Amino acid sequence: MQSTLAVLCPFTPRLSPHVDSVQRWSLHWATRHGLLDRPGARAAFARARFANLMARTYPDAGPADLRLATAWLISVFALDDRLERAGGPAATRHLVDEVQHLLRDTADTGRQEDGQDEGQDRPKGHLRAIGEVWRRTRERVSPAWRERFTGHVGDYLEATVWEAGNRAANRPPSVAEYRVMRFRTAAVDMFFDLIEPLHGVELPAEVLADRDFAAMRRSAGMITAIFNDLVSWPKEEAAGDHHNIVLALRHERRLPVEAAVRAAVGEHDTLVEDFMAARERFAAGPFAEDQAVAAVAADFAHWIRGNVDWSMESGRYTPAEHAGEGRPIAIPAHRRPVE
Repeated sequence: MQSTLAVLCPFTPRLSPHVDSVQRWSLHWATRHGLLDRPGARAAFARARFANLMARTYPDAGPADLRLATAWLISVFALDDRLERAGGPAATRHLVDEVQHLLRDTADTGRQEDGQDEGQDRPKGHLRAIGEVWRRTRERVSPAWRERFTGHVGDYLEATVWEAGNRAANRPPSVAEYRVMRFRTAAVDMFFDLIEPLHGVELPAEVLADRDFAAMRRSAGMITAIFNDLVSWPKEEAAGDHHNIVLALRHERRLPVEAAVRAAVGEHDTLVEDFMAARERFAAGPFAEDQAVAAVAADFAHWIRGNVDWSMESGRYTPAEHAGEGRPIAIPAHRRPVE
């Protein structure tokens, strides 16, 4: 597919001034946890520019908080890669159970963080990384926040088991099923939770339950997930992986790939319009004057725009031999960004 398609993304791009120092720190951190031991891993890590995504989606975070967010992102991407290579549903379930046990059990968190056995296999390195970022996070939040966050991590992990079962059976998911599960496999809920401690706040239950706030959060998560699919569908197609909205639409509706991409772009843009409508309603609601709530809500838009900009500059979804050649997605210049 050679033509460039435009997506709706009328939000102002932001970038933290700490991005370069955090990127340098992240290389040392990932190396220390044994996440870059595979051949070519260091070059792939440098191309991915994980710190750039966090610097764009949490642009107002201080350097220490931005390092924490980046460590979470690296840990999740490393875990996601490990889960995809796990070797089937049973092996995936085993690794998922290990991670869930780690998050539930404070004692295990300490042991994994302290363990420095260089002979541990690669999954243990992943667990040590997750154990560290979880310990650094949990000490600054309430039990209620921890329960919410671990629940969202659990949703993501269980969704990877669902994916593993589909891959083992070579079963393409239906479009309706995929939409439900994609929100979970994208792990956006946990990263939206992290907005709060990065701003030094914790939202009360009535804000989280507000219809328009929840609609903003849900729309922002699905926008992020679908845009990732628009960027990565050639990679999934080449791997024979059915888990992508473009491929699900093509299979179920028997569409040419170009039409499936256009349909996915249409879903993306409708969700952006839904987000903007919910944001407008929320701005007229009872929480509009609360500065802490406003800061959290602003980062939803930063996530939408930041993910687009990061996808354009990252090599995460592009083979090394094609890095720097651009993407078949654009943001039209005539669509003026809005705050």
